[in-house]
Amino acid sequence: MKNSLNTLLTVILLSLASGCTDVLDQVPPSALTQGSFFQNAADAEAAIIAAYDALQGDDTRRVVWGDARADNLKVPVETIGVTDPGVLDFQNDNISNSSGFATWGSFYSGINRVNNVLAQVPNIKSPTIASVRDRIMGEAYFLRAFNYFFLVRLWGAVPLVLEPTTSLDKDLQLPRTPADKIQEQILADLKEAEKLLPVTYASTIETRGRATKGAAQALLSKVYLWRSSYNQTNEWQLAADYAANVIANPTYSLVSGANYGTLFTAKNTTESIFELQYNNANQETNGLSAYFMPRSSKVQTGGNQTLIPSPKLVEAFEPGDLRKAATFYLSNPQTDQFPNLPTVAKYQGTVIGNARFSDSNYIFLRLADVILMQAEALAQLGKTTEAALLVNQIRNRAGLANTSATTKEALLLAIEQERFVELCFEGHRWYDLLRTGRAKAVLGVDKKPLLPVPITEIMLNPNLLPQNPGY
Repeated sequence: MKNSLNTLLTVILLSLASGCTDVLDQVPPSALTQGSFFQNAADAEAAIIAAYDALQGDDTRRVVWGDARADNLKVPVETIGVTDPGVLDFQNDNISNSSGFATWGSFYSGINRVNNVLAQVPNIKSPTIASVRDRIMGEAYFLRAFNYFFLVRLWGAVPLVLEPTTSLDKDLQLPRTPADKIQEQILADLKEAEKLLPVTYASTIETRGRATKGAAQALLSKVYLWRSSYNQTNEWQLAADYAANVIANPTYSLVSGANYGTLFTAKNTTESIFELQYNNANQETNGLSAYFMPRSSKVQTGGNQTLIPSPKLVEAFEPGDLRKAATFYLSNPQTDQFPNLPTVAKYQGTVIGNARFSDSNYIFLRLADVILMQAEALAQLGKTTEAALLVNQIRNRAGLANTSATTKEALLLAIEQERFVELCFEGHRWYDLLRTGRAKAVLGVDKKPLLPVPITEIMLNPNLLPQNPGY
């Protein structure tokens, strides 16, 4: 995040926010106590920035969770080989309980940071806090819900921690809370965040990179969509209503079809709702370019092409689709070690001279996603005409004709297809197939819906048993 590498924030990360990797292996801060640190608005700002920082570092895992388990990415075993065996295990649903892709420590580190904010910011006496207290609390509620929404979709029942872990006197051997209770807490946090968050900030990077009222509403729509399909709670109207609020917000607008690629190159476009910030100038990078870019003789820092677009995805784009060129390209026979392979184009980073820096932003929420969520919710409610109009917004932006789907069933399949090509490599596909019950039909195999509870956590806390089914 912007300004995250200052000395004060380093103190937060190491001492206040608990820099541990496991929720059950946290230690109390030694350099500062919470009460002595949280004195004014600047302290509160530093603490909430630390909570955003906790999101960084999981970007390749998010793509593996959301895309490599589905059908829009594949490990190029036949052409390049296996550069990361753990990814191949995910693709083949052969996931170990000791896999580095099946650990939840980063989520709980982030949750502990926001729990610190929620516990201490209300107690700050300095008058400097008055103008920012509500907003910072809203950001904390949003980020806690955001982390738990990943946890509940990936593991189902997980420990529900709502207070900061600052002392070994607390019981760290918490049992897992049922998934429906986790979802209730997510909704409660998001509704609180919606009340407290601003519509915009003073700068574009903050409006797109920090929690806003629109981000809370977009995530509420996504949670209700998940519950309605996966849990069959029939909350489609709530999903549609929250999406409608975002669509009506003038802060957000679709980029043009001609400029579609700027979503992933320009950063923080008008379409972006919540976007994780990276900047090589601040020494803030991720592993996305290395995962996807080809091994190049012209650029010192090329990539490994750990994952490439699947043949199914490559063939899924209709003729004339403006999104295709911004989504993937073929590796260059003149410069790349493995030529003519489909290559992910969304995370190319920044090239300076002959060096590539992997600092593409990671978009969590954007308007096209919300429009398609509203279309799905309305189709489920039988409002097929309204749903088709929303689908056509996305298709027309891509240079395509209106959908031919008119029935509820046909529209749901059309929406599934649009989400497949519009949102590929952004971490959505597996969750879409899982929540709709379409995973086996689409993938042709019956994959386990949940990840295994990490064995390191079970060794520390037997109360996490029983293990998730299939492990």
